[in-house]
Amino acid sequence: MSSSPIDPHHTERSLDPENWDELRALGHRTLDDMIGYLQTVRERPAWQPLPETSKDLFAESMPKEASPAEQVYEQIREHILPYPTNNIHPRFWSWVGGTGTPTQLIADMVISAMNSAALGMDEVASSYVELQLLDWLKEMLEFPRDASGLLVSGGSMANLVGLAVARTHMAPYDVRAEGIDAIGQPRLMYYASTEGHSSIKKAVELLGLGAKSLRMIPVSDDFTIDLAALQEAIASDRDAGRLPACLIATAGTVNTGATDPLNRLADIAEAENMWLHVDGAFGAFAKLSPQSRSIVDGLARADSLAFDLHKWLYMQYDCGCVLIRGDRPHKETFSVVPSYLRSLDRGLASGPFNFSEYGIQLSRSFKALRAWMALKTEGVDRYGEQIEQNIQQARYLSERIEAHPQLELLAPTAMNIVNFRYTAPERSANKLDELNLEILMQVQERGIAAPSSTTLNGLFSIRVAICNHRSRRSDFDALIAGVVEIGDELIASPDYS
Repeated sequence: MSSSPIDPHHTERSLDPENWDELRALGHRTLDDMIGYLQTVRERPAWQPLPETSKDLFAESMPKEASPAEQVYEQIREHILPYPTNNIHPRFWSWVGGTGTPTQLIADMVISAMNSAALGMDEVASSYVELQLLDWLKEMLEFPRDASGLLVSGGSMANLVGLAVARTHMAPYDVRAEGIDAIGQPRLMYYASTEGHSSIKKAVELLGLGAKSLRMIPVSDDFTIDLAALQEAIASDRDAGRLPACLIATAGTVNTGATDPLNRLADIAEAENMWLHVDGAFGAFAKLSPQSRSIVDGLARADSLAFDLHKWLYMQYDCGCVLIRGDRPHKETFSVVPSYLRSLDRGLASGPFNFSEYGIQLSRSFKALRAWMALKTEGVDRYGEQIEQNIQQARYLSERIEAHPQLELLAPTAMNIVNFRYTAPERSANKLDELNLEILMQVQERGIAAPSSTTLNGLFSIRVAICNHRSRRSDFDALIAGVVEIGDELIASPDYS
């Protein structure tokens, strides 16, 4: 096979800058800008739509030639930076997402500069940082020290990992070798409440169990799982020859913040020889508040526990985690070790823990450093205080709503999520739904605040999810004032009369 001759005069290049001083100047400017961006966040709207001029930038064709870094940064400042989801804003209470903390900017720079793959099997600092962080998380949530753990992208992936371990451990045959056998073997059954997160259904389907293997159990008036209905479903499945395998409890439901009775579910799981998985995406960290930790009593009895650090631990996106009681079930579910990933006694591949044996990903970022730095900087007790502050803010908002003649709570405020609506006399349920949807849109579009919405008992609800360390009681006063003002304007118009 012929090949071109080697050119002895060819200049080899890299993607490093030709002028490091210019990059250093841009870097200093960027860091100053980002710190200022966070410092002045309260001065900006809670949300604002992306203008057409910015959308035009994103319709440009693929760049084939280089552009000066300063020019690209100016485009970022003008067209990207002003238009975030804005969960960093004090009045962002939409999807459950943490606000992030300024010190993690420093960690992000270190993460980008190091560009560590976070394999765990490599004998490098990132491996030990992540293992130490996992140990801290176990201690924070009172999980056994010998439990295994894995950082993942978020709660959806953490649920998938935990439910995969449940499948492998509970199946009466070798699932990894044989695949799911719903004909020759009893169907494995999983149970979650109708308030369970949508990722549960996705996980059950992706694991090959099929949607028929997931029983959605109704909830009681407080939006927690109906225990009588659960036990009836388990008994019915056993009588039909199916195998009840996994109970899925929720600590902090997305809609209302309700927490299933964890100790009762642990008792049922123990009596029925079932796996207990807890989706504690944000609610698990109520454990850090001395005043409110009883809400999640029984959390540590779970066989697997999923949660997000980028929710109620206020970390930057993205960082979720799953803890599994005992190392063996976890490793037996995922371990595949090809020769190129074999650990060695010395050198680079002599690291302490091969994370790829405990999850789906091989390539993983050094996201652990953000949380490690944040916890070292603030201390765990400070996070407990912040979480309790959010719980008290939810109670404050609920009391304001209950005291206002034009507002109505639509669910009990169990923890840090408040559901309410604007009411108007002699309006049908459909008209009130339309009215409150328009109120929500205008609250967002006017930049007043960014709550979200859901449907509870067939009614449209304005939903306020408080996982924000920047919120103050005055922000909730502003929300109420904005909702009432807009509602009053709307009912005076012909469209809502």
